[in-house]
Amino acid sequence: MRSRAGTAVGRLREELDRSLFLPSPGGGGPTRAWEGIAVVAAFLLLASALQLFRAGPSESLHSLWAEDGPIFLHGALTHGFFDDVASTYAEYLVVVPRLIGEIGAAVPLHAAPEVMNLSGVFVISLAGLAVWFGSAGHIHRPYLRALLVALTVLCPVSGLEAVVSGTYVAWYLSFAVFWMLLWRPATTWGACLAALLVLLTGLSSPTIFFFVPLAALRAIAIRDRRDALVVGAFAIAFLVQVPVTAQSKEEIANPTWTHDLWTTFLQRVVDGSVFGLELGGSLWEHLGWPFLIALAIGLLAYLAVLLARATSGRLLAALAIATAVVMFIVSLYQRGLGTTMVWGEGIHNGLGGRYSIVPVLLLISAAFVLLESRGRGSSPLLWPIAATALVLLVALATSFDVKTGLGRSMPPWDLSLQAAAAGCRAEGLTEAPVEVTPPGSTVAIPCDRLESEYAEAPSR
Repeated sequence: MRSRAGTAVGRLREELDRSLFLPSPGGGGPTRAWEGIAVVAAFLLLASALQLFRAGPSESLHSLWAEDGPIFLHGALTHGFFDDVASTYAEYLVVVPRLIGEIGAAVPLHAAPEVMNLSGVFVISLAGLAVWFGSAGHIHRPYLRALLVALTVLCPVSGLEAVVSGTYVAWYLSFAVFWMLLWRPATTWGACLAALLVLLTGLSSPTIFFFVPLAALRAIAIRDRRDALVVGAFAIAFLVQVPVTAQSKEEIANPTWTHDLWTTFLQRVVDGSVFGLELGGSLWEHLGWPFLIALAIGLLAYLAVLLARATSGRLLAALAIATAVVMFIVSLYQRGLGTTMVWGEGIHNGLGGRYSIVPVLLLISAAFVLLESRGRGSSPLLWPIAATALVLLVALATSFDVKTGLGRSMPPWDLSLQAAAAGCRAEGLTEAPVEVTPPGSTVAIPCDRLESEYAEAPSR
């Protein structure tokens, strides 16, 4: 009996080695260490700059958005480092956003938006870099892999809320975790970096729960300590995040089931994975259900044909597609957002765009892996790859600009700080509210910190 079980496990491990956990191809890159460092630095600089331009570099650098101020900067200013980093928000640990808040609290207040927002875009750029390395074993064509990285860093369904903000970086990191679980790094150094990314992401978001099946398969297929590092990091994050989430007494929303969840999935994920938020939303707005039904049927047929003709990558594609569906539906159900996020007839918006990021990127990953499989052979057909890439480039271009009429720098941060400091002196406060974006949001800042940096009343 043990012999049969051992044989079955051995066969499963061999199949997983062939289908999921492939070694990364070597060669083809810079031959000297400094060349590699220069390429990585150039990528990180470019990717970060492009993110800033999406929301407007001046506006995005001089404002705090949503929870960045009221939750993460405020927590760093009013709590000790370890108390702050170990504090939950929205029912779970959020280590990376809180670390970004700590960076903001470590510099003069007037510079907090710049350093926090630059930290946020840098983390997302790192996620893109991880996707480049992690997907190398499955997506061999450099231009196709580069497109996947661009779609990660400049995700066309993110909307304004998830651009140039530290609050939602874990969504991008979660997609990178998917590829880190598939990656077999050739060096211990690479495995350590992958494990660190997996650990920090798992301690920042419960989205890793949806990757448990993939992580379990990776555990079965462990070959060496490098694999063990990645699996061990996932296990530690999972074992910490689960009880924290389960024991949280925060009541954010009531889980609500509605058939609108499926409509929202078609609008945000199916439509978004092909045309992005802006173009896809406009097409829904003007063409409605006939367009959406035709698109869903077309995408289903597209993936079915790729699956039928693929010589490899089927298991990975199936896992990616299943994870995308389950993640989106369960996330919206848990947050009671099915009715809130659905687009009515003749309208579209970017509300809750963060929930679409990982599902959309997973669907695109499935298509890329299957396209690569179809292209291997004596006579590869390049036109399906070219057509797919062209459509996605259009989605990137049309959804690049996420600026809205409200902007991200009203009211001006420095003027808000000066006004708050004046209020502290005039009213004897211990904390003063400082206005941030979107309008109506404030961050409470201790008056001793405000007065130490703004000792004089603001000039009129």
